Amino acid sequence: MKYLDAVALAKLRSLSLRLGRLASESHAQGRHKSVFKGYSRDFAQHRAYAPGDEPKTLDWKLYARTDRFYVKEFMSESVLSGHVLLDASGSMAFSAEGRAIKWDYACRLAMALGYLILSRGDAAGLMTFGGGDALAVPAQKSLGHLRALDEALAQSAPRGEGDLPKALSEAALRLKRRSLIVVISDLLDPADGIIAALKALRARKNRVLVLQVLDPAERDFPFEGPTEFESLETGERFFCEASVLRQSYRAEFARESALYEAGCAAMGASFAACPTDTPWDAALKRFLVSLG
Repeated sequence: MKYLDAVALAKLRSLSLRLGRLASESHAQGRHKSVFKGYSRDFAQHRAYAPGDEPKTLDWKLYARTDRFYVKEFMSESVLSGHVLLDASGSMAFSAEGRAIKWDYACRLAMALGYLILSRGDAAGLMTFGGGDALAVPAQKSLGHLRALDEALAQSAPRGEGDLPKALSEAALRLKRRSLIVVISDLLDPADGIIAALKALRARKNRVLVLQVLDPAERDFPFEGPTEFESLETGERFFCEASVLRQSYRAEFARESALYEAGCAAMGASFAACPTDTPWDAALKRFLVSLG
């Protein structure tokens, strides 16, 4: 596999995705607490006996106290669906100073998280957004599904304009059950619209993880002298004296970054910046540790 080779797998052996016992809505057998009632060790509630209920569900101790029949209901265990939403817009093709392009770095993270989700016994799927043909690989539980995810990414390339708020809104409509949603993007669009779309996902009780993949040059703006910039999404060109813009650029970048961090924290989403000059496995490990 291109993005999950033997070396990458070896780096993942010591890592795990700890999300606690998340409430999900899947009926498949798994390890997460479900909103549906079933038979497990976690008591949910009593309800009055109804004809047809199995005798083994009756609470005989409660009957001895009340002289009435009540059925014990328990929270069932279910499989969690994890969906990686990956930015495939043209800006993800950027790199500077010989570093890997953001797309390859993001694909490594996407496959690593897919592996960690599947290793938990959960299901993993993939969606992309950008100017090219969008991918939508349905979530499946088998580790063999990793090959399908890797092949889909290997056949894709970043291009065109991205619209993350729209992609998040479509994901909110498409995912009918509570899920784990991992967003991997450079987040170079204004924070307000993206934060609002993430809130809509959280309002549906989804667990949301956000990874911002950036080349350090996009953060530090190290350019000097007269410089012409070209948008990798629209092809537009902009000529400027780079050193004159540096201070205002960095201030605006810091402001947007603070909005993303504060917005995610306020809604209960987990956020991490992943610069491409940090090995992807080191960035992922730091993020996983922050999840507790």
